Amino acid sequence: MNQLTWKYVKPLSTEQAIEKFESAYHVKLPLDLVAVFNQYNGGRPNKKGFDTSLTKDRVLKTLLSFNEGDLETIYKAYEVLKPEDDKLIPIASDPAGNYICYQVTDESIVFWEHETKTTEKIADSFTQFLDELY
Repeated sequence: MNQLTWKYVKPLSTEQAIEKFESAYHVKLPLDLVAVFNQYNGGRPNKKGFDTSLTKDRVLKTLLSFNEGDLETIYKAYEVLKPEDDKLIPIASDPAGNYICYQVTDESIVFWEHETKTTEKIADSFTQFLDELY
């Protein structure tokens, strides 16, 4: 497992913060993703680089937050993405306004490019995504 350290973590405002999102948007997030957000909500890992199926050296800026009052929240990001593709759940952002997303249909992790509104596959699971950060 990739040893990650996290900065700027924003503790969840309530123990039900993730369940509240899942209920509001009728989605069930994978357990590995929920476990990381329970500990590192809104955090920034020390390893930020990742590759997609099409591009190299992408950068992870921060995990989104499940706290509705925070600056970069999963709620705000989902409202941007939902009209484009309601099967993508944004979970993190990059410095350029793109999102790393959980794809509901096959449980993979994909990169969503905001200018072209296209996706590039990153990993088969959230755990694999974290393991491949460099």
